[in-house]
Amino acid sequence: MTEAATATRAAPPGSPMTRVRYRVWALNFFACLINYGDRVALSVAAPFILDEFHFSPAIWGVILSSFFWTYSPFALVGGFMVDRVGVRRAYTICMLVWSLTIPLTAGAWNVGSFIVARLLFGMGEGPQAPISTKLTANWFPSRQTSTMLNFAQAGTTVGPIIATPVVVWICTTLGWRPAFIALGALGIVWCAVWWFVGRDKPADHPAVNTAENDYVVADHPSQEAEFTEEDGTGAGAGRLGRFWTLVRDRRIAALAIAFFAYSWVLFMFLTWYPTYLVDGRGVKKGDLGAIATYPWVAATAGLIVGGLVADRLIKRYKSFVTPRKWMIIGCLVAVAVCFGPSPFVKSPTVALVLVCVATFFLLASYQYQALIVALVPARYTGRMAGVIQMCSTIAGILAPIVTGWIVDVSGSFTAAFVLAAAITLAGAMATLILVREKGGDGAAPLAGGLDGPAGREGSRTDPQPAA
Repeated sequence: MTEAATATRAAPPGSPMTRVRYRVWALNFFACLINYGDRVALSVAAPFILDEFHFSPAIWGVILSSFFWTYSPFALVGGFMVDRVGVRRAYTICMLVWSLTIPLTAGAWNVGSFIVARLLFGMGEGPQAPISTKLTANWFPSRQTSTMLNFAQAGTTVGPIIATPVVVWICTTLGWRPAFIALGALGIVWCAVWWFVGRDKPADHPAVNTAENDYVVADHPSQEAEFTEEDGTGAGAGRLGRFWTLVRDRRIAALAIAFFAYSWVLFMFLTWYPTYLVDGRGVKKGDLGAIATYPWVAATAGLIVGGLVADRLIKRYKSFVTPRKWMIIGCLVAVAVCFGPSPFVKSPTVALVLVCVATFFLLASYQYQALIVALVPARYTGRMAGVIQMCSTIAGILAPIVTGWIVDVSGSFTAAFVLAAAITLAGAMATLILVREKGGDGAAPLAGGLDGPAGREGSRTDPQPAA
């Protein structure tokens, strides 16, 4: 019997189910919080940094984009890493790398040094999203994936809510450089706590009893189905073949396009919105700590509501796929309707409300990784989450540069907002056209990239959602 099989302890008759999964979830939430608190820091500090260095919008756009030059490929690296070494070690490595590299920004002295610091920082943060997805898939029932993944991802919006005023305060009182050192120290503390609390899955945790483990895995695929290779080409070749079959599937392609659209708006907002408020709306730098946090509050509400609504619809319609598909389509259309027109509105208050509504629906659309959990077998979850994460972060490379170029050429942010709205509509259209369930059952899986009976056996969507 393996160590994993013996770690979970049997509960005495009548004893309550343990709830260790919520401790693991809490640390995932705080990792997401630190992740985006660290990531938003450069954008929040931008007005202070630009006062010192006087970079042009185009050059500053390149600096903002450089983070994603490594973040994007390392999202895919992280997917392979978490499938191979497990959640516990992968998360520790990931957090350590980004926490040790973010302070390098404080030592930057020119364009090149800023870019090098951001490249190293992106290497550390890249793997986080697929690790978070794998953790949620391992530690919660499939029917709760949207809720728990979105609740954890709420840390990515709470982080900027907390970090924005804190970074502004540090910048105005101590200067912008100490902010990056403080953020790095916070991540080191998280690593120490995580190593003692986190495990790859419930069966590995000594504090989890049998009742909790059985509750979590009840609607997960069996290990036998999950690890069976049936293409007759040998174990190693079979796994590689299935991976590329999954990558080429139209539903994965649709998720990658839609996630790219989501990320274009998110990363344009993340990197340029504070500067837009100062230069385009005349907001004083000292007031950024309050005004720039309102859209993040709306985004947090969107994540929470989106996760709850998706899982409620899943229970109602008995499908892990269709409700999430329509959540993505409807929310991306709403983003386009609100985000694109916002710079045309003369009233700063109305414009801010439109951006807040847009960020609410943007984050409510965060069903992309949950659909990966629903569509692919568990052994490929990390890798396929990494694939669509990498595709989405290409938007992080392009959006800051394109936005900076538009501002340089036109002297205005208006065209950048309109472009972002058009891209979100394209993402909604791709989801509408390409994500079609075979057989009309609303939950056709992609087990090993096959839609036949053998494929369905190993899919996470095999068990129907509990009513």
